[in-house]
Amino acid sequence: MNSTNNASARQSFEIAQQVLFNAWIESFSNNIAACRQWVNNRKLSQGEIRLEVELNTQNNRFVFGMTPNQANSTNVVFNTENRLNLQDSLIASEYGIFVAQPTSRTDTAYVLNTYGNTQVFAAADAAALDSTFYSNGFLQTKVNNDVVIPYRGLINHWYKPQTQQTAPLGAGSPKDQLRGAEDGYVTQEPNLLLIGSKNYQPEIVLPAALASAAPFLRAILIYRGVLAQNSTVIN
Repeated sequence: MNSTNNASARQSFEIAQQVLFNAWIESFSNNIAACRQWVNNRKLSQGEIRLEVELNTQNNRFVFGMTPNQANSTNVVFNTENRLNLQDSLIASEYGIFVAQPTSRTDTAYVLNTYGNTQVFAAADAAALDSTFYSNGFLQTKVNNDVVIPYRGLINHWYKPQTQQTAPLGAGSPKDQLRGAEDGYVTQEPNLLLIGSKNYQPEIVLPAALASAAPFLRAILIYRGVLAQNSTVIN
């Protein structure tokens, strides 16, 4: 993945520059030199945005808020989110979908999971996450009501590690094996250009409502790629 390989990270950076160029060339009246200079003058860095929404047993569609002024299905901007600034863009080359069980809407000590860990979630919740959520749900993405990603299965993000926690932590039950730089992520090709001034709507769609979901059960969507600061016009 890009987070662990310098060569692929450099290639993602160069692709991001080209994506920005292609997106803005018409704004420069097809003046290639001027557009290229504009791209080169952007502050580009590896970055990510983190979007969150609560899951429940009443609904089967859960919308993430991309920017601070967009509402998610929970109608809450969680304190552990890192949404996209209106003036910035992110050229996403990979993304991950995780589940977690915070103790409240302001909890900052919860752990991200890539499957229904029965030591983290109630048994019924863990079963619902492994089946209805990860095995049969999908991510759909719209921008300005245009569907740009119609279906990407959540099973791509389901990762049940070889070493799993099976009881309270101890010598006979270590924590789950999990590498944060890789596990739970998939590539996004072609790269997805997320622009803060546009109306993006990533949405998890399930075939049915979850059979069980404890209060504050949460889904987390993380996009990673190249962040372009001050790269969009806010009207």
